[in-house]
Amino acid sequence: MKIIVANPNSNTELTKVLMKSAEKGFNDSSTELIPYTNPKGSKHIDCTFGDYQSVWSFVRGLLDFTEEVKPDAIVLAGFGNFGFFALKEALDIPVISIAEGSQVIATMLGHKYSILTVFKQNIPYQEDLTHLLRLEGKLASVRGIEMDTENVSQNSSVKESLKNTIIKMIEEDGAEAIVLGGARFAMYADSLSEEIGVPVIDPVSVSVKLAKLFVECHLSQSKIGKFNYPPQKISDYFVD
Repeated sequence: MKIIVANPNSNTELTKVLMKSAEKGFNDSSTELIPYTNPKGSKHIDCTFGDYQSVWSFVRGLLDFTEEVKPDAIVLAGFGNFGFFALKEALDIPVISIAEGSQVIATMLGHKYSILTVFKQNIPYQEDLTHLLRLEGKLASVRGIEMDTENVSQNSSVKESLKNTIIKMIEEDGAEAIVLGGARFAMYADSLSEEIGVPVIDPVSVSVKLAKLFVECHLSQSKIGKFNYPPQKISDYFVD
């Protein structure tokens, strides 16, 4: 089995961080996890503008890479939109967005869940995305922390900010599970969950395992309605 783990950012250092999360607890030698980095996207996607400016190259490049690699599934390892509905239309293999996969899992772990994102400015974007996924009825809150997006390594001050914000989500917002809404946060999931005592979800790790489950159960997005193939050939949508 081959699963592409696709980074919509153009930051290769972030791709390495994503792959560490993807490989966490993944001991299946029969499955190959293949990284992909958007060659022309924003280095750090932290708002709607960054999403829109990155998605055109991400979708096109990922389709070409998929044709080359022939994977069994794709995990879109950015916590945002990034054209995942479009990719579900274009492809018949499972396409798992970490934003969708992790939030669906969160709905099963408590009455309501909260999302912790990068920057307070990014909160409306995440709220809109949850509405798009029709999960807002289970959403307790979205909160953001300010951080240096250049830093993709473990940082004690970042972890402390995450911990303090999660405690507020639980005590003030009524959250019973937490989704870390960004690949940069994934490395803190296990220790935060242990220290605070609630499920804290690493969206990359759970989405990779979900993709593997889909393949093993012979499941993929339905092609008769919303995710039917585009009416034109894929190549006809691109102007060189």
